[in-house]
Amino acid sequence: MSVDTMAVGKTTRLSGKPLIFFLTLLAALGMLATNMYLASFPSIGRDLAASPAQVKLTLTVFLLGFAFGQLVIGPLSDMFGRRPLLLAGLVLYTITGALCAIATSIDWMIGIRIAQAIGACTGSVIARAVARDLFQGDELTRSLGMITTLVAVAPGFSPLLGGIIETLVGWRGTFAFLAIIGIFAIFVVWMRIPETHHTRDSAPRLGAAFAGYFELLGKREFLIPGISIACAMAGLFAFFAAAPIIFIEQFGVLPIVFGLIPCFTVFAVFAGGFSAPRLAKRWGGLRPIVFGLAIMLIGAGAMLAASLLKFAGMAQVLVTLMIFLYGMGIVSPLSTVVAMRPFPEKAGAASALIGFCQMAGGALGTIVLSLLPFPLLPALPIVMAGGAIIGLIAVLLGGKRG
Repeated sequence: MSVDTMAVGKTTRLSGKPLIFFLTLLAALGMLATNMYLASFPSIGRDLAASPAQVKLTLTVFLLGFAFGQLVIGPLSDMFGRRPLLLAGLVLYTITGALCAIATSIDWMIGIRIAQAIGACTGSVIARAVARDLFQGDELTRSLGMITTLVAVAPGFSPLLGGIIETLVGWRGTFAFLAIIGIFAIFVVWMRIPETHHTRDSAPRLGAAFAGYFELLGKREFLIPGISIACAMAGLFAFFAAAPIIFIEQFGVLPIVFGLIPCFTVFAVFAGGFSAPRLAKRWGGLRPIVFGLAIMLIGAGAMLAASLLKFAGMAQVLVTLMIFLYGMGIVSPLSTVVAMRPFPEKAGAASALIGFCQMAGGALGTIVLSLLPFPLLPALPIVMAGGAIIGLIAVLLGGKRG
């Protein structure tokens, strides 16, 4: 009897909506680790005697580690199976969460965050790959769309939870909570998630798998949605990096109140996510993605105009941000589905490369934001608008060539 059978033989494997929600939790591990501690940026800087730039670096290195880690995890899961890689990644996520909770220097924390990113990206890659293993056709579109939309919603509620923990017990409690989530996920995977990838004998070796990334990037049907999702994430993560300073330091919002702001804006992501399947059914092809990118550009452009006209108060920033997030809620799930659907035999690699596009775009957005020689307003909407413009150019030109 295999380990998989022994582990799940005495209980029922997850299926249906419980499975989708658990896969969403796995896919959201990275978002939780990037957003729950945003309200703690000022207190982390004070506690660890770190500059704001050093504290932001804990976010940037996480995004980079998450992006590049997926390129290894994807083909490894195709070779050795989803379950063993997932368990190992969750163990790493749990341990590094606990280590961050007891960090005594910013340098130590930066190093640990790189390792934490590897654990988090394992859950993200394998969640999408498991969905690709188990679902086909319209069911795949619905399941991946739901997972992607709910993951996009995670940034809406995680800062609130992080702000509450920050207010009650401090920033270290936030990372301890992430470790507890890791323990819960390990238990569920061990007891309720069997292996879903049963064609490992035909899976490519690691070198061939890495070569497969270049093959995927050479295909228009993958590259175009990959670029669009990277551009969307560039604007989103630039906002994550800028939000604590804009709202807490510039607008004087308390940390616990700051956590309410993403909860308010998350409804825009929900609306975009629920619009996405209807738009895809009505228009087909890349037109819904073009529509979403155009909405993102409108929101970012309005925020930029308000900041240049010295009219960017908290209300103006929130309203224009919600417009941007509505467009992103359309672009993110549809780009994921469009990129992964043509490659069932490379589900792990395609999932990893889409995840790389997401986090590499996010990291690039935070880097560009820090390099622009402007105040955060208008620097933030410049990054958001720039990403939308690049995405539109890529999709429109790529679509014409197709």
